[in-house]
Amino acid sequence: MDFCCGTTMTARLAPLYSEGGVLLTDVPFLFCHTCHTMRVAPQIFTEVTLYTHHCETDGLKRASLFDILASGQIDAILAMYPGPDPSSKPYVTEAQIDHLLDVWNVAQELGDVAWIDEVRKTLCDIHALHLNQTRDFQNQQ
Repeated sequence: MDFCCGTTMTARLAPLYSEGGVLLTDVPFLFCHTCHTMRVAPQIFTEVTLYTHHCETDGLKRASLFDILASGQIDAILAMYPGPDPSSKPYVTEAQIDHLLDVWNVAQELGDVAWIDEVRKTLCDIHALHLNQTRDFQNQQ
């Protein structure tokens, strides 16, 4: 499992545009529903990188990941990261906040200003979600 903001990421298929101008379709991405970060599934990151490089050097402008991977491999990745209940709203847990505060401390110790700003933005996003979550909970009572 991969985590972002302290919560499990879900998988979805999406297209990927390479720096060389290749459109690669049917790429499994991991998606964080809290901060909306997306990244290529780590199980196939190397294959995606190599295939886009080959497409760029061969002059292809469009390709599908199904050209090099069996659909069973992609289905297995999608099954590892089940999607959320469509009726549920994003939620914030104490573990997410603790995780982000740990990341904040590491970024401060390293003096990485860009990383500190990124963590600050994520904390602000999570705080806004938490306020909405608290308000919804109070309205239910």
